[in-house]
Parts: sequence; structure tokens; C-alpha cells
Amino acid sequence: MDKPWDALVIGSGIGGLAAAAALATCGRRVLVLERHTQAGGLTQTFERQGWRFNVGMHYLGGFAPGEVNRRVLDHLAGGRIAMAPIQGVYDRIRLPGLTLPFAPPRASLIAVLKDAFPAETQSIERYFEAVDHAAAAMGALFMAHNIPEALARPLEWLRHGEIERWVARTTWEVVSEITADARLRSALTAQWIDYGSRPAESSFGVHALVTRSYLDGAWYPVGGSVVFARELGRTIVDAGGEVRTGAEVVHIDVDAGRVTGVQLRGGGRIAARAVISDAGAHNTMRLLPSSEVDYDWARDVAELEASTGYVGLYLGLEGDIAHAGADTANTWIYESWDVNQGWDDPFAQPRAPALFVAFPSLRDPAHEPGPSLRHTAEIVALVNWGAFSRWDRSADDDGMAPGSAARDRSYATVKDQLRAGLLAQFGSHFPGVAPMVRLAEVSTPITVAEYTGAEHGAMYGLATTPQRFLSPALRPRTPIGGLLLAGQDACTPGVTGAMMGGLMAAAHLEPRLWKLLV
Repeated sequence: MDKPWDALVIGSGIGGLAAAAALATCGRRVLVLERHTQAGGLTQTFERQGWRFNVGMHYLGGFAPGEVNRRVLDHLAGGRIAMAPIQGVYDRIRLPGLTLPFAPPRASLIAVLKDAFPAETQSIERYFEAVDHAAAAMGALFMAHNIPEALARPLEWLRHGEIERWVARTTWEVVSEITADARLRSALTAQWIDYGSRPAESSFGVHALVTRSYLDGAWYPVGGSVVFARELGRTIVDAGGEVRTGAEVVHIDVDAGRVTGVQLRGGGRIAARAVISDAGAHNTMRLLPSSEVDYDWARDVAELEASTGYVGLYLGLEGDIAHAGADTANTWIYESWDVNQGWDDPFAQPRAPALFVAFPSLRDPAHEPGPSLRHTAEIVALVNWGAFSRWDRSADDDGMAPGSAARDRSYATVKDQLRAGLLAQFGSHFPGVAPMVRLAEVSTPITVAEYTGAEHGAMYGLATTPQRFLSPALRPRTPIGGLLLAGQDACTPGVTGAMMGGLMAAAHLEPRLWKLLV
């Protein structure tokens, strides 16, 4: 436990693994500490009766050969992660009475939208211009978050107008300014599950970044999301580092404003002059001694809310699902044209207002269906934590103490209810595939919180609001010397954003890594 590590990383999500692997490529020996028994965070997988499921990765944008995302991943994993393009349509938006196939290139998507909304041609063109401007504004903002303050202030001043126009306003505000057609507004913002905050709450800047990343197509890692922990871990180990599971950090030691190491559950302590936290901004703040935390920084972090949690339905299928209506595209299903409607009370609302449905086995070249044609489906419905907080194991309410029999029985009943409701809803939209279901397992925000440590079981870290991206607290470098933030909270949501957040944290320790982003 007293090896002289060059750096410690708290958490083995894609952000923590990327940070550690980046430092490893520079010859640094890094120890990654993971509380769970499996590395990977929301890129981990689980297996049931021979079916393997991804937890939080469904598809990725911007991974064509030569693109920045691909170059970074190839550097971190030594080129050992193969990426397969999703051929043709990658997203299919189903709104009542209208289905929109989204496929590359950009001109194709624009044509699809103009065909569906012929009276809104100019509005659609203005929308894509706005996406370009907003993505550029976000790029300038992230640059300001990662350069010295003396340079950041002039940059933010020069780009202030663009940042206020595109990042400081919500997706719904910007799109409503572009078009008065409510149906078109819904069609343009329906992919908000990709970043976890409703159009009425999310920053248009993050909407633009995510939308733009898929305009040239979508990609899937060959072998599923498990390859990230495996191959990034290999890079770390090959440089003399280690990914240690079952090692929960309970405290970050700080002396005179500088990190000195961490303490583990069970009493162990590991010394280090550099600690990168992929545990999330809120969780990181809880690990710090209050006497050593800058008040303004802590206040800014505390004011930000966690993003939306989700219910996941994982289906094991047998049969020719492609012939029965499944394909490689994601299907976004809305039961009404109100895309801002959330599943606020899943126990009073038997049908989720929106479903995200994917068939990962169809898009993975490494999948072997076997003679019984075994396939998988993964379904996501975003929900609020409040509907599940009573089953949080950290709670201590009457009759619901952690591990109590009453808690376990009521929670099992709720999961059965969710499973039955989501299966019925899935069957109404995929009637040919539904009879092929052989396994159905449900996860809730409670599941995510317990397995990953994510606050409130949030899929995307902190809520992707304008306040989040404008916060001076959310950047890799913290006020505590040697302590850096990685992952989604330090950058943008999703696997790619978390990876970039990890790279940026590592680059503050090894500046030569910045060249990967050029």
C-alpha cells in the first residue's frame, strides 16, 4: 500500500481510466482505486444466463478515423479498441403520427427534416447554423476552463456574447426563437436523453455539441463497452500502474492547501502528491476536509443539481429479431408531442412518456447469436430520483432502514411493477419482437447509485443546465493543489465527454498531452 505512485485516481469510470491511461502513456505509474468489484463505471457490463448487457453506453459520435475523439482513444488504448460504424440510420425519432430517420451525412438529415416540415425550410437551416455557433462557443468555454486565468479572462470577454447567447440559454429557448412550429421544436430536441436534461432545462450549448457529434454518423465499440476498462486498464498496467477494485476512498487528505493522499475504507492510507477524482464533483467535495475547502468553490459546486436518473430494462431475446422489426438504429419513442414531459411518478404513470430502445447485439460485429439467435435489447426511461429515494440504502427512515426486510420487499415489488409496465409498453411498439423475450431485468436509480456511487443514480453527473457550464467551479483544476477533477463533471456528459474530462485532468499534470486535442 506504500508504493510510490506518481498519481492516484479515484473511480474507474471512463474519465478516471482515461486520465490514468493518459498519464501512463507519459511513463507515469498510476493507481486507480475503484469501490466496486468491477472497473468501468457506467461502461461496465453484466451477464445474465449467457446474455451480456451494457450499463450506460449505447453509441458514440465523432469516432471516424482521423477525428479527435478517435485519435485520443487510439492513443489511450494503443489502437486496441475497434470501432464499428452503425450503417445508415443511427437514430429513429418516433413522435405520434411521424417517424424521422436520422442518418449521415448532415445534408441527409436536413433533407429529412425539410421533407417532414416543408413550411419550415428556413427555420431548419437557421437551426443547424445555431448548432455550429453554439458548439464553437462551448469549445471556447472549455478552452477558458483549462488555460491560466490571466489568459482565460480575455478569452471569455472576447467570446462573452456568443457564450451568453448559446450556452447561457436553454435548448427550448433557443429553438423557440428559431421556429414557432411546436412540432418541429419537439423533433429538433427529442434526443435530449443523450445528455439527460429536458429541453426546457438543458443548455443549448450541450445540445449542440451532442447533436453535432452525430452528424457524420455513429459508432459502436466492437465487443461492447467492456472493452474500455479492459484496454485502458492494459495501458495503465503496462506502465507499472494498477486498477484496484474493492478499494473505496473515504477521505482525501489535505495539508496546507495541498493534497497528500487518500484514506480507504478499512483504514489503509496511500500517499500521493497528485489525486485525480472521477467520483463526481459533489462526491469529491464530501471526501475533503471542510477546513481545507475554498468556500466560494464549495458553494458553487453545491448549488448544482445532479442530473436525471433512469430506469433500465434489459431484455434477453431469442429469434430473428431483425426480421421482426429490430435494427441497428436507436429508436426514440414519444407517447405525445410534449418532449419536455418527464416520468416524474413512474408508479402513478404506467407508461413512460419517452423510451430509448436499442438492440446492441445487432450492431456489434463481435456478437455471436448462436443457433438460437440470442440477442439483446436495452431500454432506457429517464426518471426523477425523488420517486426512488425512499429505497436508498443510506436512508434511515421508519421501516426503511438500510437492509431492512420491509425495504427489500417493497423495492422488489416496485421493480416487478416497472418490469411489467415497460415490457407491455415495449411490446406495443415492437409487437413482433416482444414474443421473443426470454429474460427481462430492471435497474433503477438505486441500482446505479449502489454499483457506481453516482449521486442519485444520475446517468450524466451534474444536470446539464446553463448554470453547470457557466460555473467557475467545474473545471479540471481545483483550488486544492494536486487535486484535479475528471470525467463528465469536468467536461460534458456521456462516454466521450467523460473521456475528454479525464484527458484534460491528466494534461494539467503532463502538458504534452494537450497536443492530442489539436
